[in-house]
Amino acid sequence: MKDFAIIYNPACAAGKTKKDFDYACRKLDNMHVSYQVFQTEYFQHGISLSEQLAKEGYRGVIAAGGDGTCNEVLNGVMKSNTNALIGFIPVGSGNDIPGAIGIIPNVKRACEIIAEGKTGKNDIGLSINAKNEKRYFLGIGSQGFDGAVAEKVNAIQKKFRGTWNYVVMLLKTIFQFTKRAVRVIMDNDVYEGSPNNVAVGNGESYGEWMYLCGGARVDDGLFNISIPEVNPLRVLMDLRKMYSKTVLPHFKIKTFQSKKVRVEMVKTEEEDDPYIAQVDGEVIGKLPISYECLPNACEFIKPERDETIDWFMQKYGKKYLKHCKKHNLIPKINN
Repeated sequence: MKDFAIIYNPACAAGKTKKDFDYACRKLDNMHVSYQVFQTEYFQHGISLSEQLAKEGYRGVIAAGGDGTCNEVLNGVMKSNTNALIGFIPVGSGNDIPGAIGIIPNVKRACEIIAEGKTGKNDIGLSINAKNEKRYFLGIGSQGFDGAVAEKVNAIQKKFRGTWNYVVMLLKTIFQFTKRAVRVIMDNDVYEGSPNNVAVGNGESYGEWMYLCGGARVDDGLFNISIPEVNPLRVLMDLRKMYSKTVLPHFKIKTFQSKKVRVEMVKTEEEDDPYIAQVDGEVIGKLPISYECLPNACEFIKPERDETIDWFMQKYGKKYLKHCKKHNLIPKINN
């Protein structure tokens, strides 16, 4: 048996990833990594496939695809109740999930990380919907506007690589969305209002590197919760700030921390259509949704330090540090 099972989704990013995946295989071969490739054949096949492969005894299961594939592998390995490692090769249209554990969106570097063999445990989130269906996640769970956008992104054939799939659907949704009253119950706080979104962050970013939960950590046992109460025009005005991690603090975004979170509608389903929820870009149903942060719940193949910090600083560092100084924030940087 090989050391690693690699689950590749040939359909991710509208099937435009074969060149990147072939390159990844050549890099792994050159570094003498022992692996076997398995392809997903249908929606959510990655969950059952990764569960099966973890139970068969592979040392690790590696997702090669976008955030959807990464989330499926996470869920399959968690369901297997084994000690199988989880790894990522980011070749999809969105790569926030590998980024949550410090892997930059670079295929060559991701392969090197696998070959280096360093591992570490991190927190993951658990969501439970109204049907008592469980879904684990590494990045962000959100409900409201984001859920509506995620539903539309997943319903189309993705035409672009990277951010543009999300941005296009955001622009198509933004002026059609109607805000509704929700209640957010946390460990030490209760929020009630009509926000356009409630983001529960284990990781910092989603939507292809939009940092709505900037400051969230995957090693502190807590979620960072961001609740924006903004109008559509303000969303557009602040869009760039989310990519540069300069949107917080914001007078129209309330922030909290909590280990457990429940998000529910104030009115009944007959009175008000419940918000749609998503985790890691995958739609999980309508409110109510309960969340719990599971500390050190899974072991990942990851770099020795968070390499997305340096990657981010190369693009936005000057602007980000200026923002932190202005608002007396401690910047997230590597020493």
